[in-house]
Amino acid sequence: MKVGIAYYPEHEQPGQWDIDYGKLAEAGIRSVRIAEFAWSVLEPSDGLYEWDWLDAAIERAGAHGINVVLCTPTACPPIWLVEKHPDVLPVNKQGRVIGFGARQHRSYSSDHYVLHALRIVNRMAERYGEHPNVVAWQLDNEFGGETKYDFSDGARNAFHEWLGKRYGTVEELNARWGTNFWSQRYERFDQIPLPAPIGADVHMWQHPSLELDFARFSSDSMVRFASLQAAALRPYIGARPITTNAFMFCWGDNLNWTHLFADLDVVGMDIYSNKPHEIAFYADACRGVLGKPFWMMEYGTGTTELKRDMELVRERGCSRFYLFKMKPFPWGQEQGGGQPELVTLTGEPSRNYGVVRSYTAKYANAAEVTEAKRESVGLYYHFDSSWSYQLSVADRIAYPDYIVHHIYRHLFEAGIRSEVVYAPEQLNGLETLIVPLHQIYDSALEERLISFVQDGGRLIITSDLFRKNEDNVYLRVVPRLFAELLDWEENNFPSDVLAEGTVTIRRPKNGKGETWLVHRSTTAEQWKDVLAGFVQI
Repeated sequence: MKVGIAYYPEHEQPGQWDIDYGKLAEAGIRSVRIAEFAWSVLEPSDGLYEWDWLDAAIERAGAHGINVVLCTPTACPPIWLVEKHPDVLPVNKQGRVIGFGARQHRSYSSDHYVLHALRIVNRMAERYGEHPNVVAWQLDNEFGGETKYDFSDGARNAFHEWLGKRYGTVEELNARWGTNFWSQRYERFDQIPLPAPIGADVHMWQHPSLELDFARFSSDSMVRFASLQAAALRPYIGARPITTNAFMFCWGDNLNWTHLFADLDVVGMDIYSNKPHEIAFYADACRGVLGKPFWMMEYGTGTTELKRDMELVRERGCSRFYLFKMKPFPWGQEQGGGQPELVTLTGEPSRNYGVVRSYTAKYANAAEVTEAKRESVGLYYHFDSSWSYQLSVADRIAYPDYIVHHIYRHLFEAGIRSEVVYAPEQLNGLETLIVPLHQIYDSALEERLISFVQDGGRLIITSDLFRKNEDNVYLRVVPRLFAELLDWEENNFPSDVLAEGTVTIRRPKNGKGETWLVHRSTTAEQWKDVLAGFVQI
């Protein structure tokens, strides 16, 4: 695993760069990621570019044997763009414009924003695409981080277009959503509201189908923007890999990773946690998206367990590990003088400077990992089901917390290595599969689960499996999986008749495997007992 770090040359005088790069090289750090927030420094006014500082920063890094992952700076639109095109700014659920002064103040549905963002990406690609010291590219910064949903007029228009492509006709949408309820039938797509708060004196909420589709649209908007950036880079950068830095689900899993990374070359993410099982989960989740080693793009340098955590992610397929960051910021919203990074504000080495230097010395001659070992236990993660639960008023569940802390934690603490999987075609080679809280029906997954068990696999499901269809509407017919795998004869869903805490184990009449049906309300401690029984078998 190669070690890198986030560095901000635009924050320093050029005379400081050689000093800083020298300290990084002494610690064995041979890569920096730079420029993700530098739009206003690179383009201080519309169409006027200042490249000299970045040219020099990249060259000086190379002189110290340090290569560069160059980031597109599109997460922070400059003030001149906001003033010239106010539609660049997103709008929150309450209808208030998210103003300038922080970051991610951008609407993915604003044509002006996308146009100017792609323009700066193209200029960077033209200038640095073939630079020998720029070895990879990172898109943006934490897509969908601070601003997760946009309720602007641009987003409304784009959402209506998205619905038109999904349903074809508004009559089809009416039929699938069941808009006869409360007389909500639509005549045109442009009549459909965004799911903002209704504001009645008695709390009311938007239609569940509308909520889920808006979540999908919002994810697709970010994916589209990422894909446009990647497409702009490709003609200039040759075989250099493109990634981005996804973020932890505990801050909102509002972006479908499988869609985001489909057009990219390597999965990257940022982790800030002191919990070993949580760190391990995200390492496995990253590895599972593309089935190959991943990059850690940000990891908090101030942690007290850096050595432990570096080994933890290395063992799980991390091939590049970027610390955040070299030194504390003396200014801005992230300013801090009390928490040292790799060095202190005055430039003195922190405790973790020695940890990094020892690690890089130990693995100085190790080759970068290019393949990821497959495990035999799988844990299924489903974004649509997560969003369905997240958006529910009557049946809300914190899906990511349930997956990470109710289930994965016990696997980790029992020493059971696992794969996080996202699609039916990823089940090959697994011996055991856990599919919790997957309430959105998927016919392809149903067929695959049946064959998985019949071929000898052990399947663990929760009682809410396949309760709803893809439109977030409750099914009124029990899927055949329950009869095939559980000999289920009741004309009802398990979640409606099973007592809480129930665990049912069945072997199919035709097949060698077995299915465990676990009640959805099973607590973290009860899951520990369930998985302990699984370990003993």
